[in-house]
Amino acid sequence: MALTEPEVALCSQSLAKIAGPSFTFGDTTSNQSVKCLLFFDQTRDALLREYEWPFAKVRLRLVSGWLTDTIYTTDQYVFQSALLYKAAEAHTSDDFDTDLAAVKWVLVSSVDAWVTATDYALGELVVNNAVLFQCILAHTSGDTDDEPGVGATTDTFWIVTTTTPTNIFGFNYDIPANSLRLVENQVVNTRNINFNWSGTYTYPRSDRPADIWVLEGNTILTNDTEVDIVYIDTISTTTEWDTLFTELFIAILAKKLLAPLAGAGSGTKLLRDDLNLEIRTLTGLARTIATQEGNNSGSSDWNNSRFI
Repeated sequence: MALTEPEVALCSQSLAKIAGPSFTFGDTTSNQSVKCLLFFDQTRDALLREYEWPFAKVRLRLVSGWLTDTIYTTDQYVFQSALLYKAAEAHTSDDFDTDLAAVKWVLVSSVDAWVTATDYALGELVVNNAVLFQCILAHTSGDTDDEPGVGATTDTFWIVTTTTPTNIFGFNYDIPANSLRLVENQVVNTRNINFNWSGTYTYPRSDRPADIWVLEGNTILTNDTEVDIVYIDTISTTTEWDTLFTELFIAILAKKLLAPLAGAGSGTKLLRDDLNLEIRTLTGLARTIATQEGNNSGSSDWNNSRFI
C-alpha cells in the first residue's frame, strides 16, 4: 500500500513544520515516506473519531419496515412479515418476493425454514415462502398435506403470525463497517420516539416504557424494530475533508513525525510545544465553528427528513 498523491502533499506540509525532508509521490523507501505511511491512516481515523465532525456525519435508517421503491444499501435491515432481513446488495426495492428471489435480501431472524418429517411443538415458529407461521397443533410434518400456507390441512396446524422472533437482547444490528464512531442512535417505535443525541447508552425516563440499547463491538443490541443512526464515516478522500480538519491533521501528523525523524533535543522540544499550541488552537476553533453551524440539533422534521 502506498500513499496517494494528495496524501503525499499533506505529508509534505507536516514535514515542513518540523523542517524535515519531503518526498515525492511514488517514493516508498525513504525514511520519511515509510514513517508517513505508518502514521497516516491511524492519525486520520483517530482524529475523525475524536470529534463529531459535521463533514463526516452520515445519517442512516438502519432498521425499518420494508418499503417499495426505496433505495437500500448493504448496511440496512428491514422487517417483512415479522421477519428480519439484511440487504445483500444495494438496490431500489420493487416487489419484496421478487427481490428476495433475486437474493437481494438475506434472512437474519433466527427462525428455521419449514421442512417435512419433523416434529413441531405448539407455538413453534417456522418460515415458509418468506412468511412466518406459528404452530397451533403439535404434529409431525409430512404426515398430512400440512405445508404452511400451501397444504390442504395448513389451517389445522399453522397460522400466519406477526409475533416478531427475537435474538439475545431483543435484536442485534451491525452498524456500517466504515463507521468510526456511533454519534446518535434514534430509537423509533410505536410507543414513542426516543432520541439519543449524546451517543451514550440510552436509559429510559421513568414515565415511559424502557427503550434500552447498548453498543458491543460493532453491533447495536436493542429491543426495538426501527432504528435510525448517525455515525462518523471513514472519509479517506482528502478532498472531502473540512479545511480545519485538514489543518489539524497536518499539525498532529507533524507532531507524530517529530521524534522519529528529528530525534530528541531542545530544538525538538520547542517544535513540539509550538505544535501542541497550534493543535489546541485549531481544535478550539473547529469546535466553536461546528457549534455555531449546528444550531439545528434535536428532534425536528428537517433532521429526520435527511435519513436515507
